Amino acid sequence: MEVLDDDDKYSEQLILVQQNLRTLPAEVVQRYAEITEHLDLSHNCLKDLSWLAEFEQLRYLVLDCNRLHESQLRTLTVPLPQLEVLMLNKNEFSDLTATVRLIKRLFPNIQYLSLHGNPICPDGLHLQPFSSYLDYDYAYYSNFIAQSLHKLKFLDHALVKRSFTYESFPIKRYDRADNSPVTTTRL
Repeated sequence: MEVLDDDDKYSEQLILVQQNLRTLPAEVVQRYAEITEHLDLSHNCLKDLSWLAEFEQLRYLVLDCNRLHESQLRTLTVPLPQLEVLMLNKNEFSDLTATVRLIKRLFPNIQYLSLHGNPICPDGLHLQPFSSYLDYDYAYYSNFIAQSLHKLKFLDHALVKRSFTYESFPIKRYDRADNSPVTTTRL
């Protein structure tokens, strides 16, 4: 792991990409926590995020491609109210409600969030193999997140649009002959 000099004019940025980290070493936390505003730990194997609480100046956090689940977010027990940008692309978040609830509690002032390539994100960008998501799936997903995270301005690849009308799933229509519900899927 390459460590930056303290004299480095970019010391507010700490970039430790592809270091095979499971957690951030204590010596790195001790040396950089007070000054780091931008932290990029993409392409690692992070399992414990409890050390993030030490980064009180952190505004921009990139945790792409870490195979993170909701359980790894739960290792962070102290909120980071100063964080504005959170990138969690290509991880393994699979429960939309739990993930959003955790993000809301841990990062209450988040303005930019990206979840591309996670099972919960029907992004239409085909970052997930064999993606079969439809437009209304993404509308539901983005609306759910926008309604939950009130300070959010940008989600994934677009500005947040808050709409209070969205369909619940599955979509039902009623057969006119006997007025019985028929479940349909939009293609």
